[in-house]
Amino acid sequence: MRLIRPEDWRPSGINDLEPVAWNALRHAGSACVVAGPGAGKTEFLAQRADYLLETGLCRAPHRVLAISFKTDAANNLASRVRQRCPPEFANRFVSVTFDAFTKSLVDRFLNAIPADWRPTRPYEISFPKRKAIEGFLTLARLSAPPEWQAEIAGYSASDFEPKIVGSYRLPMGPIAPQNAAEFAIARWWATQLRPDQPSALTFVGINRLAELLLRANPHIRRALVATYPFVFVDEFQDTTYAQYDFLHSAFSGGQTIITGVGDDKQRIMVFAGARQDAFQRLQADFGGARFPLLFNFRSSPDLVAIQHIVARALDPNTVPTVAQTARQVDGDVAQVWSSQTIAAEAAHLARWIANDIATRGRAPRDYALLVKQKSDDYEHELAGAFAVHGLRIRNESHTLGKTSLQDLLSDDLSRLAIAVFRLGATRRAPAAWQLVSSSVLALRATGQDDDARAAKVEVELSAFLTSLRTDMAATAPSRQSALDFVRRVFEYLDLGAIARTYAEYGVGDMLQIILEAFCIHFFASADGAPNWMACLDAFEGVNQIPMMTVHKSKGLEYDTIIFVGLDDRAWWAHTPGDPEGVAAFFVALSRAKQRAIFAFCQQRGQRNNVAELYQLLTDAGVPEIAI
Repeated sequence: MRLIRPEDWRPSGINDLEPVAWNALRHAGSACVVAGPGAGKTEFLAQRADYLLETGLCRAPHRVLAISFKTDAANNLASRVRQRCPPEFANRFVSVTFDAFTKSLVDRFLNAIPADWRPTRPYEISFPKRKAIEGFLTLARLSAPPEWQAEIAGYSASDFEPKIVGSYRLPMGPIAPQNAAEFAIARWWATQLRPDQPSALTFVGINRLAELLLRANPHIRRALVATYPFVFVDEFQDTTYAQYDFLHSAFSGGQTIITGVGDDKQRIMVFAGARQDAFQRLQADFGGARFPLLFNFRSSPDLVAIQHIVARALDPNTVPTVAQTARQVDGDVAQVWSSQTIAAEAAHLARWIANDIATRGRAPRDYALLVKQKSDDYEHELAGAFAVHGLRIRNESHTLGKTSLQDLLSDDLSRLAIAVFRLGATRRAPAAWQLVSSSVLALRATGQDDDARAAKVEVELSAFLTSLRTDMAATAPSRQSALDFVRRVFEYLDLGAIARTYAEYGVGDMLQIILEAFCIHFFASADGAPNWMACLDAFEGVNQIPMMTVHKSKGLEYDTIIFVGLDDRAWWAHTPGDPEGVAAFFVALSRAKQRAIFAFCQQRGQRNNVAELYQLLTDAGVPEIAI
């Protein structure tokens, strides 16, 4: 493929970039690209990847590594690059999550981890509950020397691991505790490594082990640097202590160019160990130049103006962004809806959404219900009233085994399996055919130039789908029939081939986690479905209104967002002036393209602690309506 001269390169798939984005894209060194909501951060990274690959600045066999925090974000970025780059270039773009990347290193080079820190093979993925951590801290305190007990008693179960364990750089040998923190950390690691049974590692632990691996084995580090001369990190403001330490150990002091993209005003992962100085560290450690993007391609001008009022509460010096999207609704673009009872609130929300869908010609998925936490509770309170109007809620934060519905729906294997079922339910699914045929060729290790082998694989695929389509047409959906077809589809795809082809499934128990979640959700979707298309629509949430926490909504956008539960009970940890709480409020507001609604119900709680959030809306001219 002929390369393009850098000066001749132009964006692909879009008309142009804003001037500052052009400067950031062409910058030869590391960069901090500070971009607010709707600035097109993902699109910028896709264009920069295209620029680096098509101009030969990243020449074969070198690759561009893109690290995201969520699977759907990583997949979205990879998809955009594939749409903008010829395959021979796009194949050298690696888009993964932080956890998946560090886990792949630990799994591949586990035997190279220093013996005192080496987990068992295999090991389990652990997600310890708050009560378990509280119990651990109690035992740690009781067994600690008296002079350290008071400090350990002050540790919080919510941030002990992400902040205290996550910020601790593991030594090559065992910890010889010199203080209370090191004593508690040593005991915590002992509960994870468990040499007498399979180790149970958290992702914080995996990130720390990956960093130790690189320090202990410089040749592995050199291989990383040689492979990835360019590294992108999305949502850089949420980089944890453990994750940043890994980046620093992996790529500092070399020739790797880091592009960190994010927005300090959207830092909502402090509870999970996010550094509050991530961009400053990138500038200091990697010489990153700062590029603030000023366009907003998501929200209408009136919403952008409201967002700016909230943004100033986080940063008084924030520069107004310029809306690039026209207003499409009449009346107020933002309102506070106040109700006395949960029943009245639910009835009004359902009635209003149903009417808006009908009058504006929108789809249920154009709306999103956002909550601060405990989405299961809100789903239970709202679902009945929504059903009266023919509306269904899809709770994307719902837990399925060891993962969430949102993560399942964005998973590569899940998307492939559902595409196969789509082709079993109907012949008219060209997008599904493209995904399945290309994936099966990869699973069968068919080279691009092996036309004979490719033809044979496609004949076998067509025969399998014909048989599957016949049997699905003759069999009604049920849990048992769903089980039978799931076994059949995964047997055809070949789990062994999946593990060999997809790095994230090759080691550890991630494949089993996804299979378990897929079965749980697929069986539930089949139960009571009138036909297989309805079952698949239920699985993917077609014609359903998504509900999720603010943290799950990062990177997403909707025509209308409705934030339910803007009260003290839901925001129990919020205190006036808390920047993380205001940032979460800002993130919720900025998901909206055309309209944002905030619902307050007196039956749920008061609004004393969150009074400052209501004051920000008042300052922005947002009216409050009694319903």
